Amino acid sequence: MGNAPATPSVADDEASEPSLVARIWALVRSAPGTLALSALILVGGIVSGALWTPAEDSGLLDTWGWGLPAFEEGRWWTILGGVLISPTPWMYPLIIGLFVVGAGFLESRYGFLRMAAVTVGCHIVAVLTVAGILWSLQGTSLEWAQELGDVLDVGASNMAFGAIGAMTAALPLLWRRRVRLIGILYSIAMILWAGEIWDLTHAVAFAAGLAVGPWAVRRAYERPQLHWGGQETRDVAAIILAFSALQSLLARVWPGEGGLLSFGHPEVSDYTMLGEVGWAIIQLLLAFAIHRGSRFAWWFVVVGTGFVVLAGSAAILVGETSASFWVDYGLEVALFVVLLVGRKHFAVRGAKGARARIWRRIGIAAAAVMVGTTAAIMALGSSFDHQPTWSEALATSFSRILGDSDDGLQPETTAARVLLSVIGLLWYAIIAVSIAGLLLTSRRPENVAEARDRFIELQVERTGMSSIGYMARWPGITHWVSEDGEAAWGFKLVGNTAVVLGDPAGGTDAVAAHATEFAEHCRARGWREAYFAVSPGLREALAQQGLKAIQVAEDTVIHLPDLEFKGKAWQDVRSSLNRANREGVTMRAVQLAQAPRGLKDQLEAIEAQWAGDKSLPEMEFTLGGLDEAADPNVVMHIAVDEDGTVHGMTSWMPVYRDGDVVGWTIDIMKRRLDDGVMGGVMEFLIAQTALDFKEAGYEFISLSCAPLSYSGEVESSVERLLDILADRMEPYYGFTSLERFKAKFKPEHVPMYLLYRDEARLPAITVAILRAYLPDATATDLIRAAAHPGD
Repeated sequence: MGNAPATPSVADDEASEPSLVARIWALVRSAPGTLALSALILVGGIVSGALWTPAEDSGLLDTWGWGLPAFEEGRWWTILGGVLISPTPWMYPLIIGLFVVGAGFLESRYGFLRMAAVTVGCHIVAVLTVAGILWSLQGTSLEWAQELGDVLDVGASNMAFGAIGAMTAALPLLWRRRVRLIGILYSIAMILWAGEIWDLTHAVAFAAGLAVGPWAVRRAYERPQLHWGGQETRDVAAIILAFSALQSLLARVWPGEGGLLSFGHPEVSDYTMLGEVGWAIIQLLLAFAIHRGSRFAWWFVVVGTGFVVLAGSAAILVGETSASFWVDYGLEVALFVVLLVGRKHFAVRGAKGARARIWRRIGIAAAAVMVGTTAAIMALGSSFDHQPTWSEALATSFSRILGDSDDGLQPETTAARVLLSVIGLLWYAIIAVSIAGLLLTSRRPENVAEARDRFIELQVERTGMSSIGYMARWPGITHWVSEDGEAAWGFKLVGNTAVVLGDPAGGTDAVAAHATEFAEHCRARGWREAYFAVSPGLREALAQQGLKAIQVAEDTVIHLPDLEFKGKAWQDVRSSLNRANREGVTMRAVQLAQAPRGLKDQLEAIEAQWAGDKSLPEMEFTLGGLDEAADPNVVMHIAVDEDGTVHGMTSWMPVYRDGDVVGWTIDIMKRRLDDGVMGGVMEFLIAQTALDFKEAGYEFISLSCAPLSYSGEVESSVERLLDILADRMEPYYGFTSLERFKAKFKPEHVPMYLLYRDEARLPAITVAILRAYLPDATATDLIRAAAHPGD
């Protein structure tokens, strides 16, 4: 992946991309039935007045609602008639939005009839199933069954939940599991702690959608596969913790009827909304850290859960229990047991010194908040129910930090109320940011010399070294070797992403056999893995292990045995060779480390010209400079005239197979930017290099590949995003003009891929790769480049 030559940049004819209006119209055309039904629901709300008046207040619920009372009166038509009306106006955007996502997905891919069958069918099944359950329980003493048996409901939300459930069958495996898990947890939580009639029908509709999903998307039904390992232990603990956070949010934000556990008696929290929401956010952060295997989060949650379990046990001894208590207690005990039994799976530690910095930051922030707010309370003394003392002001600050609004001073003016609200807001913001910083950091890898030596040994002695493989020896690359020493990885850790550069060493079979071991190595340290610029062969091998791929570049390979610069197609290349002969420019091979000082000065001047010609820093990662060219195995070819002036330079890295050098890959490719430099000097250097290497018996040379540049069609949304990024960087680094230049040598284009396990991690992986290339670029540099390309 070399630097762009100073050839005239001719803009490619840009393919006309569809406008925003055209893309929106294409979406409309792909799901006309969904949009028509959504419009019909909206029109029904306008005509009936439900769009601005709750259905219960206007009497629409009594007329159009479905449920046991309606069915006992013979109004079965309400099952479908009621879908045009929403219970309350604010639910319209939620219902229509969810319906458009789920039903639109199904219709655009599998047709209107299957979408209609799923949505209408799931709605009918949900309504009749819940009605049947409530009818069968009417003679019991269950309060919730008696109350909900008299309730009517309206709306299209059941259709939306059924569509979402069915849609999951068409999603990739990881997203399928995520959406299903979210839907199941949401349904259970709403039934247990809210208990509205629609919570029951939503759960049944979602379950019905899951059941018919494979039929709807024309996919075979799959048998559940149970596998329990380290990651599953982490995930179960994280799910329980997240479920507890969801319970706290529901109890505060949407208590409903109190849920089936305490129907008609919703729990009232003693804490403020901010306190509840703040604690729930912290719990979710801890759940994410538990999912990643954080040791710190493990200790935090084990200690906290242990106290809760002890307190619950004490409540059992004194007989202070309820149905809701037993569910909460059971979850806490389950979480405690899972964490203790699976403690070995929570070994990810933060970066050295991070924990001390975080606690110091929290302590300083807490002290600052306490002092500042106490002083502010004293300054606003007349704005409270009585003139505060210093001890009362301090106690009020502390209680507000904990989210308790009942204790301490009570505000009587707007300024005082704002002040007390801000106390908790500042505190939870500081805590959340600090904990996130602690949980999301991970230890830096240790660069072991023995691992690097083994990596190099495997590269040289085995097959499978790619054309850019030598770059994985550069400074900044960390090496890891499998336990049996048969495969080795070179990767750059950027944030928490381990970006593997090129094909690992050891051969495709050995790498594939140990890829899971490397994945576990990364997971145990809280890193996500990604393979950047790997060969088609390795892509196919790792696809068997669930890694997905998108093309990010193309290698350009020139095969030397049959290379001849004959015919009209090679006219430009022959002209450069002839021009060099006329002007007395020759190519010299040098070892940079042994080059005379005067020659080094010229090469450094050329590199400085190129660095100064850009408003963004020089790219790194797969783009080396003179420091990398000083490697004793790297050969530099320079174009020098009779006066000793260097017109251009290239550097070539060896490619090994079975102990021998079989080819060379270009890295540096720069010409002097002064006037009087021979035209076509880069063509001359590459052509002469090819002829010399051919004569020496080598098999190929690679002109490497410009990052984010390839000739294939842009297919996925991620490829489109990378394509846009390449377009914005084009004026600074000339990716496209570089590819146009290489085309003069009629190379074979070999695709190179980015491999990843999870689409949800692609944004973070993309940022990590960008940071690997531009580690010194500031956020201001990148924003300016994106907003004003070419300035």
